[in-house]
Amino acid sequence: MRMQARILLVPVLVLLLAGCDRSDSPYAGYDKNTAVPEGDPPFTALTTSWVIDNAQVLARATVAECDAICQRLKDDGIAEVVVLVQNGVRHPEDYATHYGRWLKLGKAAAATEGGQNGVVWLVRPDAELRMTVSVGRGLPRFTSADSGAVMDGAADFINFNNFDAGVLALVKGTDKRLRELYPGQKGAGK
Repeated sequence: MRMQARILLVPVLVLLLAGCDRSDSPYAGYDKNTAVPEGDPPFTALTTSWVIDNAQVLARATVAECDAICQRLKDDGIAEVVVLVQNGVRHPEDYATHYGRWLKLGKAAAATEGGQNGVVWLVRPDAELRMTVSVGRGLPRFTSADSGAVMDGAADFINFNNFDAGVLALVKGTDKRLRELYPGQKGAGK
């Protein structure tokens, strides 16, 4: 009887493991694409700031203030937040997501689903829909409801071309919400 149970167990395990490797399996992983979407501008490397203003619409003081807030989030182990102000992006969701992966933004977090604790805010001054966010899977508590509320706080500024106030609202709102969701925590995804 024990031998029959072992003989049946082996094929069941083989089928289970084979099923986990299928591309339609929820355990197969996720898209790891880091390429610039076709027709979009090349990615910009991080140099001295978490805020990259390729559209040249932000004052230096705004960049400095936002950069300091983003650096504190990183230093506190909560998240790595980047704001990219970029014209000419036609595929904003893919662009923001691929950009975060390309940067290797955020450290690997201990969330159930794994992932990085990075956030990319893409602001497109030349687009109708000007704000896009990509949140790493290592920040599972920072949901679309949270990022939507942050966007709501910045929308009037951004939509009326007050990019300084809008980007500042994005960064301050993100900082406030992440600290509420991950109070006193070193490593947000835990």
